Amino acid sequence: MLEEMEILNGELSLKFDYLNTKYTVMVDSTVSKLDLNLKVRDDCEISIFNNNNLVNNSVVVVTVYNDEEMISYYLEIYKKREERVFESEDYFASLEVNTKQEVPDYVAPLLACSCFLIILFLFTFLFKKNKSVNRSKL
Repeated sequence: MLEEMEILNGELSLKFDYLNTKYTVMVDSTVSKLDLNLKVRDDCEISIFNNNNLVNNSVVVVTVYNDEEMISYYLEIYKKREERVFESEDYFASLEVNTKQEVPDYVAPLLACSCFLIILFLFTFLFKKNKSVNRSKL
């Protein structure tokens, strides 16, 4: 039935095989219709469905038929994303970084007191003697 299929404005996921009926096609984001190059046997006709206004994940159906048999090929369309590259150097030139930030005078003594209290708490918690009463003598 269908002997050859070529996508002129896209890429088939696999090499065409007339027994395989499902393919994915990668196209540019600007493509709105597949340009197909199809070769069929002399006694067959072709019908193409959903080949206008292509969007991402749309499916184009190519049906090949004659009086005795019919086969459909499903082409799932994936559009390549547009990558926007920032080309302006003025953007980076306008950035200003303030590297001078002064720390208030009270921060250093506050940190020292906090560290001292934490160490004191840990010391008393870890090295506290356990005073337990022996109740067996009562």
